[in-house]
Amino acid sequence: MATSFKNLCFILVMLFMLSCRPAAYITHGSSFGHCQGMCNKELKLYPKKTEFKTWSNGPGISQLEKGVATTGKDYEAILAKIDVKKFKRLKNTYGCPDCADGGAEWISLKMGFSTKKVLFEFGNPPEELKSINDDLRKVQESFETKKK
Repeated sequence: MATSFKNLCFILVMLFMLSCRPAAYITHGSSFGHCQGMCNKELKLYPKKTEFKTWSNGPGISQLEKGVATTGKDYEAILAKIDVKKFKRLKNTYGCPDCADGGAEWISLKMGFSTKKVLFEFGNPPEELKSINDDLRKVQESFETKKK
């Protein structure tokens, strides 16, 4: 009886854990360490919503954040271009991001319980990410235009 109860508890816990998968998302961001004003930006694409935030550096830090429900079209289109296995094998950092205030950019992918972030010099993504970076920038630009 005790063994059956333990087995039942184990099965229930496993079913609960399988139903509680963490959200998957794609993030694109940029920052400039010595810039004044709203120089830092981050776009986060989820299957059914998009979040965008921009913030300033230094004293009196201000932040603007907005989330909108979406159809997931941008998320699906960009995710389809990402070879997850190859993405996970990329180095974590390329070049010298934000050196001499040249800025930094990143693309991050969260799938399941793992997150991989690739950081690179602003405007200079690794070859494997150029097309994806361009697409993410277009989404971000359209999002910024809608907010004005």
